[in-house]
Amino acid sequence: MLIFGIYLGYVNTSLNNEAECNLTNSACNVSLGEQYLSVRFLQTPVAEEELLLEFDMPPNYHIDKAWIEGINMYMGKTPVMFEDANSKNRGVTFLGSCNLQEMQWRLFVELEHIESSERHRASFDFYTYLN
Repeated sequence: MLIFGIYLGYVNTSLNNEAECNLTNSACNVSLGEQYLSVRFLQTPVAEEELLLEFDMPPNYHIDKAWIEGINMYMGKTPVMFEDANSKNRGVTFLGSCNLQEMQWRLFVELEHIESSERHRASFDFYTYLN
């Protein structure tokens, strides 16, 4: 019963992006009530290269974890590792090689409100292209 309650707590706290936003070349924002989480790549995402992400969030939120999954081809879960475990404002990741001309990816970010322990999950889509 406890596990079912925890499951329901996660199911009902998902966040949706305010509008369709392509994280490939611009920052994307998602509402956290009256505040926002903003995410952007520090360079154009390319497979098989180190990628840096910048997270801008209110100080009363903490990122629990972040990862990337392939959408049009499953590539497993690629974790986002944070340069500073305390602030979690900058992350680094690496995308696997893909043979598709256009690969769609989705970044997932799980956040927790520090005072209320309310949990949220946001997602952001982006693309990589073969040259």
